[in-house]
Amino acid sequence: MARHELWVELADMPGNLAALAGDLASCGANIVHLDVLAGTGERGDTVIDRLVIQAPDQRGDDLAAVARRYGAALRSVDEDASAESPPPRRPVVAGATGAPSGDPPDADAASRRAPMTLERLVALPDGGLVRLRHLSTGDSGALAAQHGRCSEGTRRHSHFLSPTLVLEDGDTVALAALVGDVLVGVGRYDLHEGRRSADLSVVVEDRHQRRGIGSLLVNELATLASNIGVTHLRAVAPAGGDVLARTLRHAGLEVTVRRDGEALVFDGMVPLGLSASA
Repeated sequence: MARHELWVELADMPGNLAALAGDLASCGANIVHLDVLAGTGERGDTVIDRLVIQAPDQRGDDLAAVARRYGAALRSVDEDASAESPPPRRPVVAGATGAPSGDPPDADAASRRAPMTLERLVALPDGGLVRLRHLSTGDSGALAAQHGRCSEGTRRHSHFLSPTLVLEDGDTVALAALVGDVLVGVGRYDLHEGRRSADLSVVVEDRHQRRGIGSLLVNELATLASNIGVTHLRAVAPAGGDVLARTLRHAGLEVTVRRDGEALVFDGMVPLGLSASA
């Protein structure tokens, strides 16, 4: 039997959860845990259900079909639990230039890449639901539209992003946060030579700020970067970037701030054992 986690948003009406349970049962699945959270409906007319289920190993395709039918996100819990953890690293101390020092270069880091198949639904602190996934080749229009909805002040923070989609090439990883089908936030890191540090950028359109989306993106990017040996992330913002500082710290980074001309440079050390909050 394999274990899976399923996130789904349903209209808050009698029988909807029972219908889902019936479809899962038709796949031989058994619900072993259920969390019910507030949904994103404007009148409180939806709920978000997080289910942990067990199902026969050979019924994975049937479960995936049920998830698609309900617009749900499905992931294998067993695969996550059995994934090999990266080897422990000694603490790294930033030198006077801001570059990490302490560990010798990781010989294996150059051959490791962040996973490219991330996609899941995450419940935000305000009860809303956001879909977190890698930015794809089909997102160019949505990315340009997202930038267009941002205020000029917010666009000033997109130092490493542009309305033109840059595909992941091994040295760049880009993530998207969607509410429904609308792209509302994007984040990205670009590896430096040596692959021990990277430039980081995150932009969330104004009406979805202060919901935890920026911290979620940064936390996921930092976790992915840590898994390939990155220990240091740098972000740049115009003067007065206290919001970015809070976002980085809420994501679990140990942040110091220095001024570079009219800009603020945030040097974030990735703690040992950092894990995704979602």
